[in-house]
Amino acid sequence: MKLLLKVYSIFAWITMAITSIIITPFFLLVWVSTFWWDRRRVATHMMGTFWAWHYQSLIPFWKIHLEGRKKIPWNRPVVMVANHRSLVDILALYKIRRPYKWTSKDENFRLPFIGMVLSLTNSIRIKRESLRSGAQFLSQAENEIAQGSSILLFPEGTRSKSSDMRPFKEGAFLLAKKMGCGVIPIVHTGSENTFDRGSWVLKGKTSIHIRVLDEIPVSEVERLNVKELMILTREKMEEGIARLEEEKGLA
Repeated sequence: MKLLLKVYSIFAWITMAITSIIITPFFLLVWVSTFWWDRRRVATHMMGTFWAWHYQSLIPFWKIHLEGRKKIPWNRPVVMVANHRSLVDILALYKIRRPYKWTSKDENFRLPFIGMVLSLTNSIRIKRESLRSGAQFLSQAENEIAQGSSILLFPEGTRSKSSDMRPFKEGAFLLAKKMGCGVIPIVHTGSENTFDRGSWVLKGKTSIHIRVLDEIPVSEVERLNVKELMILTREKMEEGIARLEEEKGLA
């Protein structure tokens, strides 16, 4: 079984590389055709959704389940926050199929194809080593929200090494309060079973379950201070993860 997984992993990575080269001209064509009128980059984001669906379909033993998509608005900006367990999280969360902006570390913008997707969709760059990074992140995120785009962040900042979430950073909650946006928590489980940390070999059959929780409305965001909002969101996410894992028999 381990040998078969290694062989299939090699096939999958090679196929991804080849198809990325094929898809790139179409992605650029969508951007060139729409950048002058589509300020929110909805078209290019949905092309990114197609790209992610293509990669998801290459791994038939990954099953991605999503609940609550309709809770995410199309035409009203919100700040979405999700827990972070694996590199696969980004690929899986594209299943939301709603227009939004990713926030991603600077290194990812330098990766082949992935960096292009992030740039052409106006994703928000985070330079962790820069003292000015926080101000730059907030400035770009505020600009995108002002144009009507939602933002999706991992408030832990980096992947958790266990099923417990890491401490939250304040950026998402500062942004929601400053821009007067609701906060939508998103919880998921299962992506940590796709690869071993630091390995490129697929682990086999995996079910990834994603659940969109109820929005924390603007009135509540405005009432709470940043720390209180962060604590409330974390409590809802911890409860949501525990309930999801219990319901799916993963606890």
